[in-house]
Amino acid sequence: MRRPLNLKAALAAATLCLLAPAWSGQTRGTPERIEPARTAAPPEHPVPPILPPPETAGALKFTVRRNAEGRELTLPFSQIGQVHHPHEVRRGQFRQRLHFELRTDELVRRATLTLMLAPSPDLLGRNDLLVVKLNSETVGRIAVPPASGLDRSGQFSTRLELDPKLLTDSNELTVQFAAPPQCDSAQFPRVSVNGHSSLQLTVQPLPLANDLSVLPSPFFDRRDPGQTEVTLVTSDRPDGSTLQAAGQLASWFGALAGHRGARIRSRADLPAGHAIVLATAQDRPAGVSLPPITGATVVLGSHPSRPGAKVLYLLGRDGTELRRAVEALVRGQLPAQGSSAVIDTLPEVAPRQPHDALRWTSTQRPVRFDELLRQDQLDQLGFSGTLPDAMGNSMMTSLQMRLPPDLFAWRERVVPIDLRLTHSPRPFSDPRPEQASIELRLNNEEPLLAENLAAGQPRRWLEQLWQQIDDKEVKREHRHRIRLPVESLGTRSYNAVNIRIDHGPFDERAQCLREAQAENSQGGRPDEAWSLPSTIIDGSSTIDFSDVPHYLPMPDLAAFANAGFPFTRMADLSETAIVLPDLPMREEIDAMLGVASRLGEGSGVAGRLLEVVRVREIDRVAQRELVVIGSAGSQPLFTEWVRAMPFRDLPVAGSGDLPETQEVPFWQRWLHGLWQRPKFPPLPQQTFRSVEAPAVIAGFESPLRAGRSVVALIGATAADLELLTDALADAERLRRIHGHLSSVRDETPEGVRPWYADPTYGSGELPWLTRLRWELSNKPVLLWLVLFGAILALSLITFVLLQRHAIRRRAGSPL
Repeated sequence: MRRPLNLKAALAAATLCLLAPAWSGQTRGTPERIEPARTAAPPEHPVPPILPPPETAGALKFTVRRNAEGRELTLPFSQIGQVHHPHEVRRGQFRQRLHFELRTDELVRRATLTLMLAPSPDLLGRNDLLVVKLNSETVGRIAVPPASGLDRSGQFSTRLELDPKLLTDSNELTVQFAAPPQCDSAQFPRVSVNGHSSLQLTVQPLPLANDLSVLPSPFFDRRDPGQTEVTLVTSDRPDGSTLQAAGQLASWFGALAGHRGARIRSRADLPAGHAIVLATAQDRPAGVSLPPITGATVVLGSHPSRPGAKVLYLLGRDGTELRRAVEALVRGQLPAQGSSAVIDTLPEVAPRQPHDALRWTSTQRPVRFDELLRQDQLDQLGFSGTLPDAMGNSMMTSLQMRLPPDLFAWRERVVPIDLRLTHSPRPFSDPRPEQASIELRLNNEEPLLAENLAAGQPRRWLEQLWQQIDDKEVKREHRHRIRLPVESLGTRSYNAVNIRIDHGPFDERAQCLREAQAENSQGGRPDEAWSLPSTIIDGSSTIDFSDVPHYLPMPDLAAFANAGFPFTRMADLSETAIVLPDLPMREEIDAMLGVASRLGEGSGVAGRLLEVVRVREIDRVAQRELVVIGSAGSQPLFTEWVRAMPFRDLPVAGSGDLPETQEVPFWQRWLHGLWQRPKFPPLPQQTFRSVEAPAVIAGFESPLRAGRSVVALIGATAADLELLTDALADAERLRRIHGHLSSVRDETPEGVRPWYADPTYGSGELPWLTRLRWELSNKPVLLWLVLFGAILALSLITFVLLQRHAIRRRAGSPL
């Protein structure tokens, strides 16, 4: 009988081919996260985030100072509409509009506009050249000085005093030519408005009525570009219910503030400004007079000693009623009028689903392009003319997305993009060759689509003939199906689909005629020669992440810092608890408020189901994701969980009972490396003292339940915890928080240092085949065992089948 050796070899080769993708040399990786920290979106509507503009060296920043007259605000153009580069007022676009908003509870007393302008040489020495308008009212005329009046960079500055009465809640500042330039002139006059131009305002508070309908003013105003600051007043030793109510309230303000950030502090007495008092019949701040408590009570009143300041009282006879009063506030269930309300009951709220945070792009269904823009941004899907941006680039729009950090960006999975657009070419009377193209990129990296929209000459003839018959504008419908590799998303929460349109060289004369017609300066019907090509992106175009699984190797402090993950997986924080010492100090309470605020910002939803407990209540929240806060000497969990933490020598009380770190034998390290390829040295070799920092953020798996996460905020003293909350609120330092452990040494970006280790667990679920390949990709010994077992099983099956075949042949049975 012939041996089936060749068949066995073939089967073994086939097995190797089937498992080859899991043994391709590609190991799972966790690319470094470097991304912005904050976004803005009104929490009550699922609108897309606004990514903060990139900062440039030397750029002015929004500043606030206080004086006897009120607050002094400095609003640089770089942050009120012009982003970060100069913008040109020129013949083809002879105006620059800037939009900005002011708080509704403040009155402007003084306003000064400082403009930094760079004119082209043909404008030097011209009088009455530029006009400045505020809300369509002319507030100043600017003459351009001769060359001797310019600085070395070719710029000059001018200051205009503005009438404060012209300023409202929503404002538009316009800089334009006094008269539209002559479109047929051979010269190209232009003036660059520098982003360092600014608006200085002195504002003072307006008296507000004691009416619940004005809430959340004066504690938060969506028009205020500065950081939201809120003071909570509690007793010296607040009980668990008060702490939980304070945490839920802080998450609400974080959701409201968005990218502005919210700084929530607590104290035991009334401050000089606005304040929110949290109290029950048994737990009330000393020295603060409270309204009568007849149930879950909400009262808005005037400050007893500071005219103009407001105090919001959230009260209850017990902790349950206090939390009901807070929930009525964050859910918007207060009466439409009146200064006080007693909340008897609240309607039931449907439970939230995983990954449905309002600030996150949906991953459960295809998302339309017009959902990634606010209503006032929808015109960004249209491109008309040939006018480039202020940097001379083609016309471009960015569809910003904030994705859940646990999208499993690995290997061959793709995200489908269905792009639809309508292109209208140049008029047929234009003798110049048609030029039009579209380019689509992810995060301005390699293009995913580069398509020529121009038609060949035969098609142009047919379109011209059809236009003569039908007398309608020629429009070309285009549709592109693009496959975006999931791995190109990396591990970033922030991503952008960049669409760039190029309609050919800039036609300044045609653009000037178009602008002049809009100003009715030429009159009559637009000439066909003024028509410019246009491209409209259909808002029903979609991008679909619904096929991408959710899984993230943990711990991952970048996911926590940038999106509050995994705590914000449930946007209402129903699976999250913050654990404080049994007798928390004021600094530890403030750290809890800072973390709750960051979680609210990450999801855009108030954490109405957040639990705030003390160590003695830890068993009640054992099934939740935990944030543990405390100083090294006050938080006993740091001692109890020392074996699960990244390092083992925390200077905690009773440190003599800590297990000593034992040297791992060489053979054991060799076997471990043989079983699983390590990327980083083990963190237990690090020590708290070796990080040389007074505060650290550490991530590790919960000792109470496998698969749950713990993020520990540890300070050498309670006062050092402020370094951590400040780092979480600062965009530059936030970008540096990565890995399993991040130390914070001081208030500079360089003072934050990440420490990395190999993942020890995961958050989420993977399909079984993907999970098998994922595990095999990093365990070469297990891979060989699986290969050997598969080959052995196939060989055994083949051997049995051939033996049966041989027995039948010998017996003379039909085959």
